[in-house]
Amino acid sequence: MKQKTGRIRYHRIILKLSGEFFGSKGKTLNESTIEYTIDQIIQARRLGVAVGVVVGGGNIMRGRDTDCMDKIDADICGMIGTVINGIVLYSALKKRNQRVKLSSALAVGGIASAYNKFTDLEFYDSCGTVIFAGGTGNPLFTTDTAAALRAAEFGADLLVKGTKVAGVYSSDPNRNKQATFFRKLTYDQSIEKRLKIMDLAAFNICREARIPICVYGFMQARLSDILQGKTVGTIISGG
Repeated sequence: MKQKTGRIRYHRIILKLSGEFFGSKGKTLNESTIEYTIDQIIQARRLGVAVGVVVGGGNIMRGRDTDCMDKIDADICGMIGTVINGIVLYSALKKRNQRVKLSSALAVGGIASAYNKFTDLEFYDSCGTVIFAGGTGNPLFTTDTAAALRAAEFGADLLVKGTKVAGVYSSDPNRNKQATFFRKLTYDQSIEKRLKIMDLAAFNICREARIPICVYGFMQARLSDILQGKTVGTIISGG
């Protein structure tokens, strides 16, 4: 059911969430954070916005930080971690009586259906939430790249990346109190300044598809405010 509100600026989004949001303080899953995430998604859906969510797996395993195995195998384990987080979101949304589909680029028989652009896009267009797990389905590619890829494939008018800080800074604001905050950037500026927001492949996909990126503090601001065009976080676009 649509909620009567002010004007909506963005109608089709892909929301990228790091797996780090799912766990905290030594816990693999943090119930309060997951509930907050579900609330944000439901509020966006009530605005009539099509929502796709790309999940990371950092709370379970991050391939690049693992030295005990081959890097390719470690990345595959990390992709499986994203499937676990996808199941968590799927289950929580179903519990709230939401229309949701779990789609994984790394198919898990009987649990997560294999990603299919055509059937997933149909569900997305019908205003059901699609959760994308498994990254791109290939090792060596980040979930940021997966988010940019899905945004391009699904004709999203905004890629939203939730982070732990208010937006994009010149350096880590938790380590450098003098770090400069950027309200707006172009894709080229982000690349030239070597700002560690997304990997180069993700930037290039968004630049070619002309999809703006909003980077914001996920726990600090409401997703619905972004969708209504309010000034939140950092916007990266073609300028």
